[in-house]
Amino acid sequence: MKKKIFILILMFIFAISLIAQESVGITLKVKGDVILTHEEENFKAQNGSELVNNDVLESKTESFAVVKFIDGSSVIKLFPNSILTINAEKTNGKLNKRSTMKLGELWAKVTKNTGDFIIDTPTTVVSVKGTRFVLSVSENGFTDLYTLEGVVNIKNKKDDNEADVGAGQKAHSTGENEIILSVIEDGEMDDYDVSLTEILNINLKNDAGEKRSIKIELE
Repeated sequence: MKKKIFILILMFIFAISLIAQESVGITLKVKGDVILTHEEENFKAQNGSELVNNDVLESKTESFAVVKFIDGSSVIKLFPNSILTINAEKTNGKLNKRSTMKLGELWAKVTKNTGDFIIDTPTTVVSVKGTRFVLSVSENGFTDLYTLEGVVNIKNKKDDNEADVGAGQKAHSTGENEIILSVIEDGEMDDYDVSLTEILNINLKNDAGEKRSIKIELE
């Protein structure tokens, strides 16, 4: 009996290991020096690098990476000198994404009704339902949010103050006290907004040998 229980435990651990290693995203486009950290090992990210939970992307000077989540719903562009940890979990048929932005800048486009899309910064939690936005995190953790389309919620971690930031608005947060809202100035986002036009089909295979394909749009 003990032997059977031990075997079942091993099978359970093995199954969890396979699930943990499933791809949650892919780097569509990489330019320059972008480091991918996977299980404490560093690799140079390339076009088509598969991403699993807790993988970290760090873009160096004059470098960037475009990431697509595996359900095809959301795209992130990581700008130079930025650090992002990727995380997502499938629940009730939807992929809920909760990544962590430690430093730098990113642009994101999120499709509505495709699961949660949340980004943690050192001082705030940014929640999205369907929109385009730019997020900037300074070395001291201060967060600036620019909403280009739709509505994004930003919430302080220290005191739970929050604000909904609509299209054409920007927000500044130190992680506590009032979140300062203002209007995005003309031309302020010209170098940040991304146009996605080219359609590509990519075939992927996870560690369990399961194959699937996703259709993506690429700049």
